[in-house]
Amino acid sequence: MVYAVARHIVTPLADTVDGNVNAILAGQTALARHTDVRGEPLQAPVTASLFASLPHIEGYTAFESLCIEAVQTAVTGKGIDIQSNHCVFIMSSTKGEIWESMAQTAGHISSFFGNTEPPVVVSTACTSGVSAQIAAYRLLEAGMYDTAVVFGCDLQNEFIISGFQSFHALSTNPCRPFDCSRDGLNPGEAVAVLVLSTRPPQTSPVWRMAGGSVHNDANHISGPSRTGEGSLRCLQDMTQYENEKDLAFVSVHGTGTPYNDEMESIALHRAGLDETPVSALKGYYGHTMGAAGLLETILSMAAVEKGIILPSKGFTEQGTTYTVNLSSDVRTTDRQSFVKLLSGFGGVNAAVCWTHTEDLTEAESVRKAGKQWNIVAEYSIPHDELVESLYRREIGDHPKFYKMDRLSKLGFTAVQMLLKKAKEQKPAFQLDTERCGILLANHWSSVYNDRQYQQTIADKQNYFPSPALFVYTLPNIVTGEIAIYNHLFGETMFYVLPDEQDMNKLVTATIRHSDCKQLITGWVEYEGENNYQANVRLIEIQ
Repeated sequence: MVYAVARHIVTPLADTVDGNVNAILAGQTALARHTDVRGEPLQAPVTASLFASLPHIEGYTAFESLCIEAVQTAVTGKGIDIQSNHCVFIMSSTKGEIWESMAQTAGHISSFFGNTEPPVVVSTACTSGVSAQIAAYRLLEAGMYDTAVVFGCDLQNEFIISGFQSFHALSTNPCRPFDCSRDGLNPGEAVAVLVLSTRPPQTSPVWRMAGGSVHNDANHISGPSRTGEGSLRCLQDMTQYENEKDLAFVSVHGTGTPYNDEMESIALHRAGLDETPVSALKGYYGHTMGAAGLLETILSMAAVEKGIILPSKGFTEQGTTYTVNLSSDVRTTDRQSFVKLLSGFGGVNAAVCWTHTEDLTEAESVRKAGKQWNIVAEYSIPHDELVESLYRREIGDHPKFYKMDRLSKLGFTAVQMLLKKAKEQKPAFQLDTERCGILLANHWSSVYNDRQYQQTIADKQNYFPSPALFVYTLPNIVTGEIAIYNHLFGETMFYVLPDEQDMNKLVTATIRHSDCKQLITGWVEYEGENNYQANVRLIEIQ
């Protein structure tokens, strides 16, 4: 079993968990009116004074310093050995430091604490904070580590804000999740730390992670599913851990955008959760991106401990097709479990279920080391092969291919060639569209795309941020492109790692502890026209 043994959050409202809960109950918000780089109105958090007051560690960036201070505060006095090789650091972020590999950033942070294990970065757009918890759970349940320090952080900047503006997704007013007058999201900032362990803390009751789920919509890389398909499947998976009647609430994504909130209302309705209380917290913090899943999980834990459901700021009147059980008032609850649900670009959806319990014998370990698996096929794009030429010659039936970025073209072509090879070697082979997962990784994330997008906002006299370019600055989009083309509703995960061999533990843990029956996995790296690599394989799991 996996337990939460330490936690900490830093936001513009407060630098403790209790401080943030008290701020929410007092109706405070981190959002205030600003102007962007062109003088246009913008709702964003007032963060400068808070973050400037925190110690800046010499030799480390502001991002790294914030994460280090948060981790240090979380573990101090808890008796947790984070230097041990039985401890892994897992960072959750959508962008990290824009011009540095997120693997390097995570390495700087873990090495500060003397930890020598290769760090893991989960970068699955807005679901990163939940997907990181799931990755930690699997690695711990597989017996590969005893402890996981999971931390999430994203800091807003012109790069990110201009991208959301290009989608017309930002509101100039405080966001209003699920409200009839909602008109967009607000960018937010936070740092959140959740330390997981196979050893329960000394105090009781304890938080036990019941399980997690990831599903793709197989619908669109930047638009929510009109049927809520991925979120629905995640919610349905959560019922194997907790009955709906035992849930205190579902903590939803609730960005305040018209399409996201509508999609979540449909998913909740289809999952039979119309009457289950819902919690939406972005009216206090805005969208904290890679930190959101951890921030909102920790606040949900604190709420259940207090026997309350935190109010949803900005909500006054239902504005979705299906009614959600949301309130702007504090409500009480005596239930001890909750689900945290998120969705994001690339069609990815993720959920985790946490239970507050005194009975440590009530759940058996779910270790599945006995699973059998075999490699069906492997494929590597030759270093001297031009990707577009290979696509035209061997595949050539997907018009959207030419709209993709270089990383997605590379990964898409490699995987389609892999599936073609699997069919040649095993004519009876069929993709399991319901339970085929995709797990890809690289070291440099989407650095090539970042540079391309930066060119569109570098000159204020020739300012043309492109949504088509911005969405591809998220490395997990390649998994979405593959899922959409092949109609795959299984999980999609993207990791940023120090090296290709660091994938092995993640692949093994996924095989043992996910519901995948097939897994497409591999290393897909694109640094430039003369520097790219794609090695992929297809695994069948019994």
